[in-house]
Amino acid sequence: MSDKGIEAARLRTVAAEAGVSMGAVQHYFTCTAEMLRFALNHGNSLLAARVQKLLGGRQAATPRETLRLCCTLLLPLDADSRAGARLWAAFIAHGCVDDPTSRLASEAYAGLLAFVAKAISPVTPGQADDLADVRLSAVHLVSVIDGLRWPLLFGICAEAEALAVLDAQVAQIFREGAGSPDEADDGANQTA
Repeated sequence: MSDKGIEAARLRTVAAEAGVSMGAVQHYFTCTAEMLRFALNHGNSLLAARVQKLLGGRQAATPRETLRLCCTLLLPLDADSRAGARLWAAFIAHGCVDDPTSRLASEAYAGLLAFVAKAISPVTPGQADDLADVRLSAVHLVSVIDGLRWPLLFGICAEAEALAVLDAQVAQIFREGAGSPDEADDGANQTA
């Protein structure tokens, strides 16, 4: 489906591509929307497993390294993540007209924001008690990732450019090389 769009995601089409009967597919899914929601859940599970596998096979990483690795997995930098980005785009479009898909996409975003907020909260010791700042930083980082996803997918932005933007945003969150938060903001804005 990721290469043919959501329009091709019909029970009959899936049955034909899987080489099974329509009845076999209908045993598990009563409608296309149900199948799409399953696919989104499955895609989220695959991404979570990919993150765990990459983190599990590494030496103890710093919070910054862990966050950057997870962020890069959300960018379409390889075949798996490009397929995931195309699938996500289809779900976002479908979620605009289908309430159950919209709720599932909303839950996925909320989970991503919670993960990012948890990942960055230990690195902002002066603001650890200020949950609004942590949430704002998480929303900003997720927005940067979303903003990079489409130019990468369409070949408008090179991988090195996208990673430089991501690194600048992560550096701003971690306030690297900054004398004060204001200086960090100015420096990150100049490099982004």
